[in-house]
Amino acid sequence: MKIKDSFWIGLLVGAASFGLFFLLLSLFQWGAAYHRAPFLLAFIPGIVLFRMLMVRWQYDKIGRGILLVTFVGMLLVFFLV
Repeated sequence: MKIKDSFWIGLLVGAASFGLFFLLLSLFQWGAAYHRAPFLLAFIPGIVLFRMLMVRWQYDKIGRGILLVTFVGMLLVFFLV
C-alpha cells in the first residue's frame, strides 16, 4: 500500500504517537522529582518514527511533520512544566 507523503499526515502521526504513549506512561506512578519524565519519555516514539520515515522509507514531508510536533512539544514541556 502506498502512503501519500504529506506534512499534515506527519503532524497527525506525531501528535497521535505522543498522545498514546503519554497515556500509557501516565498509568505509572512517578515521584515528585520526576514530574517531567512522562512528558519527555512520550517523545521517544516520535523520534523513532522520524528516523524510520526519513531515512529508511524516504517520506520526507511526513518526517518533517513529526519532527515539528516533537520539537514544539519539547519546547513547551521545558518552558511550561
